[in-house]
Amino acid sequence: MKFGEVLIKLGYITPEKLDFALQEQEYNMKSVGFSEPIGLILLRNGIINEEQHSEAVKKYFEFLSEDFSIPESLRKIASIAVRALENKNEETKLSHESKVALINKIAELEEKISVISESDVEKKEVLLESLNRRVEKIKKDLEKFA
Repeated sequence: MKFGEVLIKLGYITPEKLDFALQEQEYNMKSVGFSEPIGLILLRNGIINEEQHSEAVKKYFEFLSEDFSIPESLRKIASIAVRALENKNEETKLSHESKVALINKIAELEEKISVISESDVEKKEVLLESLNRRVEKIKKDLEKFA
C-alpha cells in the first residue's frame, strides 16, 4: 500500500486530492528534477494537517509491518518505525524530515528488491549483500528514534 492510499483509506483525502498532489509531484520532478513526498505536498497545500500526516505515517508503517509480500527485513524496519512513532512525545517528536527519510528509504529498498528479484543479474548475491547492508543501516537509524 502506498502512502497516498493510506490517506484515502483513513478518509483524510479524496482520490481527487491525491491526483492533485501526484500531478504537482510529477510537474516538479519534470521542471526542477526534485519533488517533495506526497504527504509534504498535501501538508503545504493545507489539504491535511500535521496530526493527520503523523497518523498516516504511522498507519503506513503498520501496513508495511504486516505485509507478507515484502521481505522480512523491511517488515522489521517498519515495525521499528511504528514503535518509534508510538513512543514519541513532544520532546522527542520526529521531524518531517525524519519521517520523509524513513519513508523514502523503505520505498527505495522495496523498489530495489523488486527489481533484483525479477532480474537475471549474474551477481545477484553481491547486490543483495549491498541491499542488506543498507537495511541494517536503516534499522540502526530507526532504532535511534525508538
